[in-house]
This record gives sequence, structure tokens and C-alpha cells, in this order.
Amino acid sequence: MKQSGSYVNHPESSPMQNISSMGVGVAKGGSLTAPRPKSTKKKALIIAGIVVALLLAVYGGGALFFSSHFFPNTVLNDNDLSFQPSDALANQIQEQADSYSLSIEGEGFSYTFEQGETAISIDPHKIAEDTTKAQDIALWPIEIFQTHDISDVVVASYDEAGFADSLSAQIEEFNATQTASANAHFAFDEEAGTYTLVPEVYGTQIDAEKLLAKAGEAIKSMRTDCEVTQDDLIKPTVSAADPRSLQALQKVEELFPNAVTLTLNGSVKAATIDKPTIAEWLYINPDDFSPQLDKDVLAAWVDEATSGMNTVGTERTWTREDGKVCTVSGGTYGWQVDTSSLADTVYNTMSQGGAETIDIPCSQSGGQYNGAGKRDWGAYVDVDLTEQTARYYDSSGNLLHSCGIVSGLPTADRATPTGVYYLNAKQSPSTLTGYKPNGEIDYETPVSYWMPFVGNSVGLHDATWQSSFGGSRYKTNGSHGCVNLSLSDAQWFYENLSTGTCIITHY
Repeated sequence: MKQSGSYVNHPESSPMQNISSMGVGVAKGGSLTAPRPKSTKKKALIIAGIVVALLLAVYGGGALFFSSHFFPNTVLNDNDLSFQPSDALANQIQEQADSYSLSIEGEGFSYTFEQGETAISIDPHKIAEDTTKAQDIALWPIEIFQTHDISDVVVASYDEAGFADSLSAQIEEFNATQTASANAHFAFDEEAGTYTLVPEVYGTQIDAEKLLAKAGEAIKSMRTDCEVTQDDLIKPTVSAADPRSLQALQKVEELFPNAVTLTLNGSVKAATIDKPTIAEWLYINPDDFSPQLDKDVLAAWVDEATSGMNTVGTERTWTREDGKVCTVSGGTYGWQVDTSSLADTVYNTMSQGGAETIDIPCSQSGGQYNGAGKRDWGAYVDVDLTEQTARYYDSSGNLLHSCGIVSGLPTADRATPTGVYYLNAKQSPSTLTGYKPNGEIDYETPVSYWMPFVGNSVGLHDATWQSSFGGSRYKTNGSHGCVNLSLSDAQWFYENLSTGTCIITHY
């Protein structure tokens, strides 16, 4: 083939290559596509950058705004602070502080704590500033859709002791009219003859400690209401239905199967601690549910039961064997009980369980014990100063001897002292010595039988100088206080009385 003009045939270049070099796309299979503009991707990047910039601007603006303003749905004690600056919170806090009062009500209790009853101190601007700073600014896009109650950020200080005194007085007055709660406790069923459990009682008295703490928190956060609920009432801590209480009941039956007798000198029955009394002393320890004796209640019972056991010098009334009712006080005879350690002795002995008798320690004893104000002697010499007669009765009440006497001259310094005494000694013969007020010897009188009962100064003795005994002779020829007897009567008493015999002088 001929070449013409400048046309040059390049056998190594194909038509498709030439088309491609002109910027025309070639599809698979040889078909042609439209050309792609290079600016499309660039535009997308520009738009994305603008959006990010706008979002960053909005985020930054929001962060800046909420660094000094509150999120939406922010409340302080039911006051809306949405979008408000921190100064708004400071102003609200100050307004609340200036007119603050706390109403404490519920379960029948009502008390209003007024501003001025105790000092309240608060820094509203610092609280407002700290509260806004505490907001999670970084997450403000999420936080704006949340609810924020900032009532607890208000922390006021106050005179806690003064407030406690005021509220405690109100609670004490209220509780005085309410039903007290009581733990399940023991009792004794007389008909069944067994110990039982009495169910617990849910009362209406307020737990002062709980309410003081609750109201105190309300004041610190400047809340205006404090509700008293069932949770603020005193609750029993031991229930009769608790299996541990039933185990305690079984333990009581094992520890206290019988009544306990209190004795004087190991033989004289003084008192009985019966099962109903034991039940009153017992309680269930709420810590480990073990049965325990209430030491204070026990000690109170012991003090009352033994108060009449100290009979020395007390007034006693008895009916003499011949029917005369006599009353006398004073003297040295009777029971002297050591009550200082008795409550501990009873407590310790009974705590061990199984006690049947407990002996009461005595420093001095009588012949018997029949209760306060009653006869506590057995055999005795009855010196009736009205009848001027001395009688001796044995422990069975038999009259073994009776005779006339001459007692002391009825003057202030010579009358025979009255009372219940011990026979202190016996001496035969003896010399009686009397002294003047200045200490000089007044008289010295020998006697055959001397039996003193008031120290060594007043006693029974023979008085051979008396011409008669009994009647009214004592009014004119009375002794210096002793009981004058005939020689034979003095001998009888001397031979039949032993030291320690009860001597009673009375009118």
C-alpha cells in the first residue's frame, strides 16, 4: 500500500490505545464510558470538614456555656435551675437560708424547726461554683437529656448539740404518750406449770437517734421537709416466732426447774423466789438469743425482800403467849444481814442454773424470821415494865418461870431502857459499880447473880435490899435501871438462861 501525505501508520499502537490516550474510558469488552470529574471527591471532603467544624464549634460552645450554667432538668429542692447561671443557685441557697425552716412530721409527730433556733452557716457562692464545676461538661450532649437533682450538694453546718437538745425534748414529750415497743419475753403459766413466751409488741415511740440523724441531714441540705416513717420508730429486736427464741425457752426450763429458797444461817427460811418471779427477771439477749437474768431487776427484788431482814432495833409487834399484844423497838437483838453482796450472790448462783437454796450471809442472827416487824426470837425473857413482872417462855411458848420485879426509877436518868436484847454474860458473884457524872464512884454493890443485857451496865440481878417485888414499888424505890429480882428468882434465871438468850423489856 502506498503512503500518502504525512500519514504515518504505527503498527505497534492499537486503536483502543489511542482512544484511551484521549481520556475516554474503555469498558470491559471494548465499550466506551463517560469521563469522571476529579473534583467530586474533593467536594465531599470539604463538606465533611465543614460539618465537623460546625459540630466542634457547637460542642465547644456548649461546653463553654455549661461551664457556668446548669444543664436542662436541673432542680434544687424542687426549684428549676435549667440553663441558669451559677449565681442563680447561689441566690436561691441564700434565700432559703434566710427564711429556712424544717417541718418534721409523720406517725403522729409534728415539730417545726425555725430559723434562729440554732445557728446555721453556709457559703452559697462557693457551693454554686463547686456545683457547676462538678457537672460532666465533656458529656454535655448526653447530660442535657438527663434529670439532675442537686439538692444534696447544699451542705450547711449548724449547732448540732443545740438542735439535738431541742428535737430530743420534743421526742421525749411525744414518746411519753405513746406505746413502747417490747421484745418477746418470758412469763410463767401457773395452770400449765411451764415457762412461756409472750409475743413482742410493736409500739409507736420514735427512735430519737434515727430521727436526729435524719433531720440533721435535712438541715445540712437545706430541705424543708423531713418525714417521720415507720422506719424511724423503735422496733422490738426479739420475736417470739424466732426459732432462737424457742431454743432460749427450752434453756430456761433446764436452768430454772424449781423455785429457790433464801435461808438465814443455812436453816431459817427467809424468802422464796418462785417461778413467776424468776420469769420476771429473765430476758432474751438480742445479740445471741441466750436467756439472761436482768441484774438490776433482780437486785431491786433482793433489796426489797431483805429490807425487813435487818431487824436489829426495829419495831416489832407480837402477841405474848398469855394473849397480850406487845410492841417494842430498840435493842441489840435480831438479824443483821450483809446485803452488800447478796444481789451478786443470788445472781451468780442462779446464773449457773439448778439452784434450790441460797444462804444469806449474816453478821448477826435471831432465833427465827417471820418478816419485817414481827417476832424474830424463840425462847425469851419477857420483862413487862408496866406489870412489873418477868416471865420466861421456852421456844415452844411454855411459861417456865414468872416473878415480880423492881425496875428502874421512872426518871430520865434511871428508867430501865426498853428494847430487844441478848443476854451478854453471866457472872456469880459480882460487884456492881455505879459512877457519878464526874467519873467518881457512886456506889459498889455486891450481888450473887449478875446477868447484863445492855452492855455491862444494865441487867438482871438479885437485890436483897428490896423488901418486896412487883406492884408500884419501882416508882419510889426503883433501881438505877437494872431489873431487881429476889435472890431465889435471880438464881433460877442464872441457872436456866444461857448467854445469847433474848431479853425483852417493854411496857
